[in-house]
Amino acid sequence: MTNQVAILLAVIAVAIIIALAGYALNLRKQVRQREKERLAALQDVERLAREKTMESIHVISHALLEGQVDVMEACLRIRTLIDIIESDWQETEALKVFAEITERGAHFATHQARKELPKQERMKQDLERISLEGEYYDAALNGARWLLQQKP
Repeated sequence: MTNQVAILLAVIAVAIIIALAGYALNLRKQVRQREKERLAALQDVERLAREKTMESIHVISHALLEGQVDVMEACLRIRTLIDIIESDWQETEALKVFAEITERGAHFATHQARKELPKQERMKQDLERISLEGEYYDAALNGARWLLQQKP
């Protein structure tokens, strides 16, 4: 092989390496852009989910304040929604009521299990629930008011 052929092959090899490096850099740039777009889309989904959840919390809070839903039912639903978007809110003094009443009422039968209870047991649970709701009534309303001050 002559010197000229060797130099030509070396130049071709360097050109190929430069072209592949440029292509690799372009692919890396595309991956970064797609990752940025994916993260932006994920943030949009999370923001929308938070807004919808806060809207649900506001609807339930309004219903509680207007007496359209039982205290126990509202507290159960609000607690579940709070856990989804802001679990550290349970430490907020105004919102502790939702966790407390939910824990204290966890043993109540619901749905089909409630229907299957003997009438006396169902009445006993109803009386206990009403007593629990009375105990937490003011705190639940205060918690609902606090939640309504939070932006969606």
